[in-house]
Amino acid sequence: MGNFRVCIVGGGLAGSLLANGLINNGVDTMVFERDEETLKREGYQIRLGDPALTGLASCLTDSQLESIVKKLGRYSGSSKTAPSICNTKFQTILDLSALPTYSKSSAINRVVLRDLLLGPVIAEGRVKFGKHFSHYEIIEDGPSGNESVKVNFTDGSSEYCDILVAADGSGSKINKQIGAKNLVDMKSHVSFLSKGNATKERLRQLPPRLLNGPILVFKNGISLYYALYLPASQQKDGDQDQDDDFDFDENQASFYWSLSVPRELCPFDNPSDIPDRRQVCLDIVRDWAPEYHVMLSAGAGDEDNITVTRLRASTKLSKDWRRRLQAHNGNVREEGHPRVWLVGDAVHAMQPTRQVGSRATSKNLLTRHKRNGREPSYARHCRHVATIARAEKGGRSGSATVYSRDRD
Repeated sequence: MGNFRVCIVGGGLAGSLLANGLINNGVDTMVFERDEETLKREGYQIRLGDPALTGLASCLTDSQLESIVKKLGRYSGSSKTAPSICNTKFQTILDLSALPTYSKSSAINRVVLRDLLLGPVIAEGRVKFGKHFSHYEIIEDGPSGNESVKVNFTDGSSEYCDILVAADGSGSKINKQIGAKNLVDMKSHVSFLSKGNATKERLRQLPPRLLNGPILVFKNGISLYYALYLPASQQKDGDQDQDDDFDFDENQASFYWSLSVPRELCPFDNPSDIPDRRQVCLDIVRDWAPEYHVMLSAGAGDEDNITVTRLRASTKLSKDWRRRLQAHNGNVREEGHPRVWLVGDAVHAMQPTRQVGSRATSKNLLTRHKRNGREPSYARHCRHVATIARAEKGGRSGSATVYSRDRD
C-alpha cells in the first residue's frame, strides 16, 4: 500500500505554508510550481497580525518562524501597527491603532516571506518547478487500489495523490474545474501598484507621518494605500552606516502603494497603451495635498516600477456548495469532489489594500478560535490531513472519509 499523498498546485504563500505544516506532520507532500526556480520574482507587501503568526507557528518549526519574525518591518520602534485613515488634505481622520479592538500587524515583503516559506520545502526536495497545471481527474481505482486524484500538467506529465490542494491564486484553474467559480473580475476599477527601494535619503523626502504606520485614503471611489517596509538591520555594529534617525536594513527596505480608481478615470482599454502611468496617477490626485504628490513621485527616477492590473474578488461559497454540484452533475465526478481542496486566493481573492479588511477578518478568526478553542485554519488543515494519512497507513484506506476543507 502506498503512502497517503498530498499534491499542492502553487508554491505561493498559501501553498508553501501548508506544505511546511504537512511535511512537519509526516505527510507525503509535493508542491508543483508553474514558475521556473531561476525566475527572479518581484512582490509587494503583506501584513501579519497575531492570528497569522499563530497560524505560522502551527505549521513551522521554531527556527523557521524565528527567521520570519526577524524580517518583520518596524515603525517608530514597534513592529506592530495599524493604518490611519486620512483625508485628501493629509489630515488624519481615524487612527485605527487607537482602537483597542483593532488587530495591529507587521509588514513583510511578500517575496521575502515566500522565499522563507518555500525554502524549507525545496530543501526537502518536495517542489517541482515549471509545472503548469492542466486539469485533474478522479480515478476510481488508482495506483494504491483506492480512489485517487490524477493531476495532469501541460507538459504531458501527471501525478497521483489522495488529496489535491489548489493554491494556484486568484486565476485558479482548479477553482473553475471543481465548479466553485466564485472568483470574479472587478471591472469597475483598475489599480496602479508600485514598489521601490526605501533608502534613507528617500525616506527623508517622504512625509514623516509614514513612519508611524500605513495610511489609507478614500475619495469619490478612489482609494490609496501607502506603506513602508523597514526591516530591522541584520548587520553587526560597524558593518552598516549608523543613523540616529533611521535604523533599518536599507538593502531590503521598500515603500509600497496602491491606487485604485474607477474605470472611467483611466481612459485606456489596455494598460500597455498608458504612455506615462505615474503622470496618470498624479493627475488623478492633482487636487490632493502636496504630500501625496511627493509620495507617488517617490522612485520616479528609477526604472518604471508601476504595474496596472485588473483586480479579482470572490463571493462566499455556501456551506453545501459541493453537495449541490454533485446532486446536479452526477456524471461529472470532478465537480465538487471532496478530495480537491481550495486555499488562499484560489478561494478567497484578496485586494492589494487587504491590510485593512484582513485585520477585521483576522480579529474575527482569533475571537472564534478563543471562543471555540480551535486552531487556526492551516493548523486544522494539517491535523485533518495527518489524521486521514494515519488512517490509511493503518490499513483502513477504504473506510477513511475525506472531508473537504476550503480555507482563505
